[in-house]
Order: sequence, then C-alpha cells, then structure tokens
Amino acid sequence: MDLRDAAQQLYAMLPREFTGERTALARQAKEAGEKDLAKEIGSLPKPAAGAWAINMLAVHQPEVIDGVVRFGASLRAAQEEGDAEAFRELGQQRQGQLTLAVHAAKDLANGLGAPLSAAGAADVEQTLRAAMADAGAAAAVATGRLVRGLSGSGFESVDLTDAVAATNPDEIAGVGEPPKVKLPAEPRPTPQGKKKQESHAKEKAPAEAATSLAERRAQKRQAALEEARTEFEAADQEATAAEEGASKAWNVVKEVAGRRSDVEAEIAKVKKRLASLEAELIGITRDAEAAESQKKLAVRTATQQRRVADQARRRVERLA
Repeated sequence: MDLRDAAQQLYAMLPREFTGERTALARQAKEAGEKDLAKEIGSLPKPAAGAWAINMLAVHQPEVIDGVVRFGASLRAAQEEGDAEAFRELGQQRQGQLTLAVHAAKDLANGLGAPLSAAGAADVEQTLRAAMADAGAAAAVATGRLVRGLSGSGFESVDLTDAVAATNPDEIAGVGEPPKVKLPAEPRPTPQGKKKQESHAKEKAPAEAATSLAERRAQKRQAALEEARTEFEAADQEATAAEEGASKAWNVVKEVAGRRSDVEAEIAKVKKRLASLEAELIGITRDAEAAESQKKLAVRTATQQRRVADQARRRVERLA
C-alpha cells in the first residue's frame, strides 16, 4: 500500500467514517514498518462537504463526472477555435448540465445517508463549473481524491493548490495553464490589395511596417477578447438567473413532495383507524344482536311470570 492507494480508499468513505478509517490505515502502515507513510496518511485532510460529494460521484457514478468533463472539453474547444456560435450554444446548455450533475450529487449523498446542505450543493456546482472551464480542474474532480472546492472564471487557470490529496502535477493535466482563446485569423488580401500593400510597404521603413502590423493584430486580438468576455458575462448572468429559477423550482418540488408524503401518511393513518373502527363496529353489532335476543327472552319470561302471578291473585280473591 502506498499513499495514493490509501488516499483513494480513504476519500471513498463517508464523512462520519473518515477519521476512524484514517487512523486505522495509519496504524496499519506503522505496524508494517512504514513510519513515514503512516505520518503522511495521518496528515491527509478531511474533505469539505462539496468535495466529498464529488468524490462520491467519481466512485459511484463516474458517468456523471465524465459527462461534465466531456462537456467542458467541448466548451473549451469552441472557445479556443474562436467558434462563437458553438461557444454561445454550449454556454446556454451549460447550466442544464450543471443542474443535472448537482442533483445527481444531492441524490447520491441522500442515498448514502449524508445529505448535502445548501452551501455544500453550491460548492459542488462551483467546482463542476470550474472543471468545465479548466482542464486541470477537470482532471482533479475525476481523481476521487478532492479535498476542497474549486473556483474558476474561465479566463484564468484554476488554483489547484492542496486541492487533491496524494497527487503530483503530472497527474493533473493542464495545471497552471491559462485557458486559450483562439482569435480570428488575419484576412488574406486579394491580389489587387496585395499589390497595393506591397507598394505601400516599400514606401515605409521595415521597422515602421512591422510595428503597424503588430499593433493592428494586437487591436484585433483585444477586440476579439473583449467580445468573447462580453458574451461570456452575458451568458453567465443568464445562467445564474436560470440557476436561481431551477433552484426555486427544485425547492417547490421538494416542498410539494413533502406535503404529499405528509398527506399520504395521514391517509394511511386514517385508513388504519377506520379499519379498527369497522372491526369494533362488527363486534358491537354482534353484541347488540345478542342483547336483543336476551331482551326478547327476558320479556317472554316476565310475561309468563306475570300471568302466573295474576292467576294466583285471582284465586286469593275467590277464596277470600
């Protein structure tokens, strides 16, 4: 067992089991004579709630993480190739992909008996958003050994410092590399325009022509970058608004589901009570029938006895 194996096993545990398992693994390494490894295992930090939920997806539902990573790769490819239409279309789909992944994480956490708080769910979404924007972050969430949440805007590399346990830079592809934005290529001049440019270039000093061309290219790059940023900010605002709407809708669904469960439980309780009352009514009906029979018998007996008493009275009167 090495540190990577120990971490892989440890970060697949439930939060309430983490400390005990870490102690057990450290003791196992120490008993095997690997004191340095035992110390390293003992220093492995407990993951934040959001990071733990993503680790659980990597272990139990890797297809969810794979979907996020693949979508992010497509998004970055469109950005790098300067395909504004594809980038815009994927940007509109991004929030839906994130919402599905966050719901999968919440459902999995509930199923494992460790429900996510609202803050934990928000951390999951922010981390997966960073994974879509940055190749290094994408590799980090796929390890299953995430220690903390990640954050990235899409224009700067995501800080992965101490984000993954028992790892090295070679394992996380793209670490420290800022996202690339491929700008539109310079338009090719027509033959007539080319002649004019050549004639004009001859009139300028070589250094001046080079400076002018560099400035034009820099301006075009800057304009394209500003346009991409503007589109990104607009899409991000729309995504945030859509996310808030989705979150509210999700809360409404949970509220209605809770009310439905309460009503169903009440109905079951009433049905049980009704069955009990029906059984009790059957018993009372039988008792009433028995009492009615006893009453009739008692009336007949009383009538007969009254006749005997009347006959005795009349005899007394005759003899008197």
